[in-house]
Amino acid sequence: MTTHPSSAWFDVFPSPRIPDVLAYVFDTWGSLQREFAEAVSFSHDETVLTDNLCEALEDRERRLTKRMDCDFQAETWELRRDADGRTTRVARADIRVILGAPGTPHLVIEFKKLDGSADSRWRYCFDGMNRFVEGKYAQGHAFGVMCAFSPNNLDTEASALAAYIDQTDYRSRLCCIADAAGQVVIRPSQSDPTWARFDTNHGRPRVASGEPIRLLHTLIPCAAPATPAVSVTRSRHRRGAT
Repeated sequence: MTTHPSSAWFDVFPSPRIPDVLAYVFDTWGSLQREFAEAVSFSHDETVLTDNLCEALEDRERRLTKRMDCDFQAETWELRRDADGRTTRVARADIRVILGAPGTPHLVIEFKKLDGSADSRWRYCFDGMNRFVEGKYAQGHAFGVMCAFSPNNLDTEASALAAYIDQTDYRSRLCCIADAAGQVVIRPSQSDPTWARFDTNHGRPRVASGEPIRLLHTLIPCAAPATPAVSVTRSRHRRGAT
């Protein structure tokens, strides 16, 4: 190697690569649904689904076939060193996408399940998005991805989620940054209009640098398990019975 990457390459996961990653995620998930429908059905909890997906994303043959040069790591901890030298486990990312060699930029993908309820949207926002806003995930990075598994119509679910985030109180709690038109939900996505449903930008007052982060919001289909057919046995009426 005769030249060295620029310092910026070591700091920020490049925005133009995010659509490549998401296209690979969606393609891989589609193959899992075709081959192992029950194993990736909505009946499983979030960790089971993300582990299943991450194993397939990291599969060597699949990566070679799809020419994917990133690594995918499941359930990795964010470690921080305190002023006294001690380290703390701050948060655990669902899937971390590593560009090239270890130590180079990473992209955190946080997964949640959306079942159409307000409770699931609350968890998406305040047990998911907030981890980026508070700096538990992707500290010093410019982008993050929220990804929801859902058995419902994805257009309907995305619209309901956007409206939920856009509530005045939640806009404030999530430190949303409005665009020039006063919108906090940016549609179409500025970073990946193909795979992301919308973007949101967030201030991060708890992060030392204070630099904002852009979150891409994606939804992927996750079918509910098939309901087994119930066989009905008719009782025979015996001749002569009353």
